[in-house]
Amino acid sequence: MKNLVFLSLFWIATNSFLFSQEYKVSGVVKDSEDLALAHANVFLLAIGDSTMIKGTSADNQGYFEIAGVSRGNYFIKASYIENESELRWVEVNSDIDVASINVGSNAQSLEEVVVTLQKPRLERQVDRMVFRIENTALSDDDIWSVLKRTPSIVVIDNILTIKGTNSVGLLINDRIVNLPDEDIINLLSGTSASNVESIEIITNPPSKYTAEGDMLINIKMKKNLIAGYNGAIYNRYVQGVFPKHTFGMDHYFKGKKTRASINYNFGDSKELAKFTDVTNFFEADEIASVWTAEQEYTKRIKRHNATSFFDYDIDDKTTISFSTIHEWSPKVDRIYDTETSINDPEGPLNSKFNTINNSHEEQLNTSYYLDYVHKMNKKGSEIAINSHYTYYDYERGQMLETDFYDVAGNRTDENDFTTNSEQKLNLFSLQADYSQPLGSSAQIESGIRYASIASKSIISQQGFDQSQTGIDPTLAGRFTYDESIYAAYASFNAKWDKWNIKSGLRAEYTETLGHLDVRPEVNKRTYLELFPSLSVKYALNKNHEFSLQYYRRINRPRYGSVNPFQVFQSNNSVVEGNPDLLPAIRDYIAIEYTFDRSYTAEIFYRNQRDQLRQQVFQDNDANLLRFISTNLDRDVTYGTYFSLNKDITRFWYSYLSFSYYYKENRFTDIYSQQLLDNGLWTWYVRANNGFTLLNDKSLLLDIDFTYFSRLAVGNSRQDPYSKLGIALRKTLWNKKASISIGVDDIFNQGNLFNVRQFNNQYNTSLSRRENRLFTLGFRYKFGNVAIKNNKKSKSIDERDRI
Repeated sequence: MKNLVFLSLFWIATNSFLFSQEYKVSGVVKDSEDLALAHANVFLLAIGDSTMIKGTSADNQGYFEIAGVSRGNYFIKASYIENESELRWVEVNSDIDVASINVGSNAQSLEEVVVTLQKPRLERQVDRMVFRIENTALSDDDIWSVLKRTPSIVVIDNILTIKGTNSVGLLINDRIVNLPDEDIINLLSGTSASNVESIEIITNPPSKYTAEGDMLINIKMKKNLIAGYNGAIYNRYVQGVFPKHTFGMDHYFKGKKTRASINYNFGDSKELAKFTDVTNFFEADEIASVWTAEQEYTKRIKRHNATSFFDYDIDDKTTISFSTIHEWSPKVDRIYDTETSINDPEGPLNSKFNTINNSHEEQLNTSYYLDYVHKMNKKGSEIAINSHYTYYDYERGQMLETDFYDVAGNRTDENDFTTNSEQKLNLFSLQADYSQPLGSSAQIESGIRYASIASKSIISQQGFDQSQTGIDPTLAGRFTYDESIYAAYASFNAKWDKWNIKSGLRAEYTETLGHLDVRPEVNKRTYLELFPSLSVKYALNKNHEFSLQYYRRINRPRYGSVNPFQVFQSNNSVVEGNPDLLPAIRDYIAIEYTFDRSYTAEIFYRNQRDQLRQQVFQDNDANLLRFISTNLDRDVTYGTYFSLNKDITRFWYSYLSFSYYYKENRFTDIYSQQLLDNGLWTWYVRANNGFTLLNDKSLLLDIDFTYFSRLAVGNSRQDPYSKLGIALRKTLWNKKASISIGVDDIFNQGNLFNVRQFNNQYNTSLSRRENRLFTLGFRYKFGNVAIKNNKKSKSIDERDRI
């Protein structure tokens, strides 16, 4: 109770803090008889290619307001049903009122004015980079594939990284999504990117967001600005070694006071990955045997994704929203087929064994969100309240069957055992935000938040030989982990002539309680952390800009990683949780210079304390490979970053980035308890080029290339790798349909090789996934599509760590 009182007082007190706003463009839409047009659509368009930058709808009195507009020149245009106004040129360098915009009864069609092509431009803002993909060769792909091609984002072994960090949070329409990594991939790979307007790489997250994660990726969905109904159906086929198929449909409706959307897709896929693990087991500081494990992993998954939203305008100032997201995987089959040979150090074979791990899973993730927004009498002031509940249910049963053979191939023994596990989570959060402008160039914002997480994990294992050295599994156990987070923040944002400033301070108080029923000890932890942030941008003139960024953030352990269970993946490999994991705290600072809005140079420094990472250690006594969740003692990265973002010609857009940095990981050898350093200078290059191949701009081409040099990853070193991908998109039938094809990792160079060599540890891992993929997609739009591709998809609200 005392914590809630403290947060309430803190929230009230921080209303005197300052927070900025972007410029606003406002006015009134009227018809040819000078009467107000309620619920007319208003668009802000780019000069040059007339692509839509922002849009909104007028209220009952025809009044509209477009917020968050950057300094610059634009076209503005209004439409109502099939009638539209003329284009009007506006210059935005402060809040402006354009007075009235008149929509005639026989104005020309918007389709004749708006150029369909929008090249994948990268816009730099004070705290983020915005990559627009709308109407590009990427927009018929799925969102996960688009992220792989987004500038500044690198996907290594299905893990997102930005500038050397993999502590990357995901947002959809400004709201945090924190699902297990594999669930995020399932969600995004089953969602069409045709509903995405842009990808924002938030390099310095505002204090309004939870302090969880490092940098953030914000997926901005399109808005449905036209009254009536429209929809689309789409089909996407991917061929690797095995086929993968996704079918989906979108439905959108907008009335005078209501907006609604229902989106559904079904995916059926089969995946293949091959792994080679070579472990040199030691005895008396000498290599005693060499174990080579060749594993073939197949995964078959059927999944259903469904989202819906409903917005209702109670009046001109108040809106309530209800939304849901459901992900159901009723059938996930995994088979690990591992052949392990045991050789003398000199080479001769001693023996071998084969393990089949056959597992079946079912997963349900369902979430519900309720939002309330009220605009206060003072222009620009508003209060927002949002609540969220998620239920997560995961069950997995696996059977491991191992047969042992001698040198002659005769079967000598067997070891069969089963494991059944399940995890259930209930997540709840409630947040209140208040914002108020200060004049025309600044704004304050503050808020409070409460989150409650209750996790329960159950495991039962039978059949394995517990007499083996180093084996201490829990035969049956129940682990509960509860967490409460109390947070409050205040922030200030302002624009003064050449200066743009965003700053904030967030406080989070956390209580955790973990207990395994078969052990007496209880893990209880409480901590209070402060998270300041600052972004400053100075524009000397249109050709020279300077920026400074600083933030402090946190990463709390995933719930699965704190489960203190030993779960076997094969006869000599085991995955272990760690209930003693600490939250990771990081500080980041960067100084940046941009010339002509196209060329950028940056130096940065990142210091991470107690970085969370799963590391591999070999148990030389038990001949085991142990995959253990740990905290790194030190994780420091510093270096330089350069980028080019430019239209080379009218039909060729190019993005190029290069980074050279030093990364050092300090970790503890769990056997000797010795602190060891693993540091390397690393560099990578990323090139993305978009082309318009026909005069009618109906054929688009995207080419993407990535190269990474040798890299330090925890207690291992990763060899260089590269990827080259290509995508084509052709619009058909007056742009109501589109077809796309592409090939990812054309030369199949995206395989990963890791080496761990220190003290009495010497093992290697080679990962060969289905990197080379052929994709074929088709999308058809129907209904009221007079305004192309302006569809709204309600965002996913905050989910905490699952």
